Amino acid sequence: MTLRKHNKLWLMLALLLTISACSVKLISSYDEKTDNAVTVLQQNVEMFFVTVESQAGLPECAYSNHISFYQQSKVAVSSIAVRARAIPDNDITVEQVELLKNSLNMLEQLHQLGCFTPVQVENLRTSFNSSITAILKLELAKRRGS
Repeated sequence: MTLRKHNKLWLMLALLLTISACSVKLISSYDEKTDNAVTVLQQNVEMFFVTVESQAGLPECAYSNHISFYQQSKVAVSSIAVRARAIPDNDITVEQVELLKNSLNMLEQLHQLGCFTPVQVENLRTSFNSSITAILKLELAKRRGS
């Protein structure tokens, strides 16, 4: 083997080793602030559901008595969404947060139509917990993958 071919072989081997040593990352890293903010939001949503469930059939269940919950939740989801969009390769989390934002808007629209029954609260709680759990599972998977 000529020296020139020998050097090319070593160069190709070095290039292959360099490429194989590089890790391809298709998703963002774990973000503790997103994890914490989503957890706090879940607690607030659960408190809302516990409250309106206990108010079923009472005048206190009216939408007008819960406007502050919707305002605070919209601010929280917006903050989570802005943070998620600022993190590179975080498209899945951004999409999940947008779906949660849409669900919150639909919840508000439903509440404006009237109070929730206990059965409706349970269905809504399950839906919100599923959405929030999906976001948290992804964040926790990112932490394990780091």
